[in-house]
Parts: sequence; C-alpha cells; structure tokens
Amino acid sequence: DIEPGLTETAYYVHPSADRPDDKKRMSIQLVFGYNFHAVVVEVDIETGQVKILRYVVVADCGRIINPMIVEGQVHGATAHGIASALYEGILYNEEGQCLTTTYTDFGAASAVDLPNIEVNHIETPSPFTVMGAKGVGEGGAIPSPAAIANAVEDALSPFGVKITELPITPEKILRLIKQSQKK
Repeated sequence: DIEPGLTETAYYVHPSADRPDDKKRMSIQLVFGYNFHAVVVEVDIETGQVKILRYVVVADCGRIINPMIVEGQVHGATAHGIASALYEGILYNEEGQCLTTTYTDFGAASAVDLPNIEVNHIETPSPFTVMGAKGVGEGGAIPSPAAIANAVEDALSPFGVKITELPITPEKILRLIKQSQKK
C-alpha cells in the first residue's frame, strides 16, 4: 500500500552564516560579487534630456574564468540598469488602466541610447566556490539606477531638485525644475 516515488529534503547553510559579525562581513565579500559604479551626466535644463558623459564600473566577480562572458554580463546588466533609470516605465491612467501595453510604450533603451561603459575588474577569489568564482550577471543592474539618479540630482543641485522616483524622464526633470523655482 505504499506509493512508489522519491523524496529528498536538504538544507544548505553557507559557511559565513555561523560566523561572528566581523568574520561574517569578510566572508560575504568572498562569496558575493560586487560592483562600483560612477557616472557623470549633463542635464539640459531646457529639454530635460540627460546625457551620460562618462560611465565607469569596477566589478569583482571573483576569479574571472571567461573574460569575454564577464565583460558581456557587466555591460548587459549595466545597460539594463541605465534603461531602468532613464527610459523604462509602466504608466497607468487615473482608473488604474495600464497604458503601457507594448514594448514601444515601455521605453526600452537601444544601443544608440547607451554610453560607452568603461569596465575595470578586481579579482578577489572566493574560498567557498569552485575555482573562486562569484556571480556577475546581476551586479550591473542593481547600482546603476542609483548611480544615475545621484548624478542627475547632483547636476540639478543648483535648483534643489531631489530625485525620488524612476525613470528620470525629461518630463519629470522639467516638472521638478519648475516646482523648485516656485519655492
């Protein structure tokens, strides 16, 4: 009366999970890849257009096994983050009806919209993974929207503009400049 089949239960506890705080912080750096992004932008206050003048990434994905794939992952993820910051957005009307019904409406960036991305690498091999590798694919998409928002806010600091939502469209920039001048 027993049904045939297989079952398995397994748990994984990362080696850093049981360490005291100081060692945990150090071991997390040795497990997860990380990125540093620096951006210089120019904002046209007449049109609200943002132009990225320089974009620099320093990435650590542990030991680099295939440099061409790592470079592609950093560029692709960073391009995704740039698009999130400046172009991509879902719009709704007052009744909650989605107005963004196609990718044309979504505002995805193309290669023409993206700057040259300067990529530098730091190799901090992980003692916890095979060959010392860490993740690389997500790293560029996470810090890039914040880096761009901070650069735009810095460029608009004479107006006291604060960037609090994405995407940072030309319409939003013009509205924020106009609101700051009323104060």
